[in-house]
Amino acid sequence: MISFRQFRRFFVMASLTLLITSTVTITFAPSQSWAATTFTKFTSQPQIAMNRVDAISKDIEGKTQELKGNITGDPQDQFMGKAKQVQSDAINVGEDIKDNMKLKGRSKAVSKNIEGKAQELKGNLTGDRKDQIVGKAKQTESEGRNVVENLKDKVQNIFN
Repeated sequence: MISFRQFRRFFVMASLTLLITSTVTITFAPSQSWAATTFTKFTSQPQIAMNRVDAISKDIEGKTQELKGNITGDPQDQFMGKAKQVQSDAINVGEDIKDNMKLKGRSKAVSKNIEGKAQELKGNLTGDRKDQIVGKAKQTESEGRNVVENLKDKVQNIFN
């Protein structure tokens, strides 16, 4: 028989689990939604541009400081100039990684298309109609995802 303490402990743990799960879902899920993605990209574009500008200015500053160190023979200026150029390169690499992360929706569409073609081919080879139909359905879903990605790109281009 379950005691009152065990029942209360179970109820408290289940409530806390539900509360934490709901909080995480509400906090993180909207940032991954289609509608929020275009707005987030739109609002974050100036920050990305500023990061690139900061990287370029840091690179120019570093090259100037390194040149000054080369002319005056000061090893500290040479070292600090090279360090600023490395910092600039690091900022640019970070921005490149952010830019490449935007292809997530397209990559899902491509993988779904490949998966569908493979399943349709399997169905054709084995004569299984179900695999053929499911494969074609996955390819159709892939086309739909590509249409959505094209629309997202067009909307984003309107705002840029």
